[in-house]
Amino acid sequence: MRRTLTGTAMALIALASTPSLADEFTVELSGLNFVYNGQTNGDINLVIAPGDSVRWVWVSGSHNVVSGNPDDPDEGEEFFSGVPVPPPAEFLHTFDEAGDFPYHCELHEGFGMISTVKVRCPADFNQDLNVNTQDVLAFLNAWTAGEASADFNGDGTVNTQDVLAFLNAWTSGC
Repeated sequence: MRRTLTGTAMALIALASTPSLADEFTVELSGLNFVYNGQTNGDINLVIAPGDSVRWVWVSGSHNVVSGNPDDPDEGEEFFSGVPVPPPAEFLHTFDEAGDFPYHCELHEGFGMISTVKVRCPADFNQDLNVNTQDVLAFLNAWTAGEASADFNGDGTVNTQDVLAFLNAWTSGC
């Protein structure tokens, strides 16, 4: 019996520690708007994990994609697609660190073509941009209460596999 429990525990740990593949999200540039899932410009709620990428795809109009807010001293330092061009064009950037990354189109910033990519570490359960014991406590509280947010592995069930997946992410850091 002991071997079976140990084997099961080892299998669960191996399953929980399987690295996830990076995702890619697409934002369209159309008219005077960045568009993502029906949301535009400053109303876009795009939250990704470190290692994920955003692909900006030109649909209509001449545009570029520049990191930072307009007139920031560090404007364009994180990423810059180049001079404004018409479609067909696209630009891909991979975000390696957690944080908020504003971006804009130089030609249309005055029309509100400004948005932000939010990069969050999966283990930052309380979303304060720090991975620490407060995240463990927040996760365990949600898990104990059976809250949907504790479905860490996204399988539709809040169970022990979520605890293992969360602890694996938490010990890996961000």
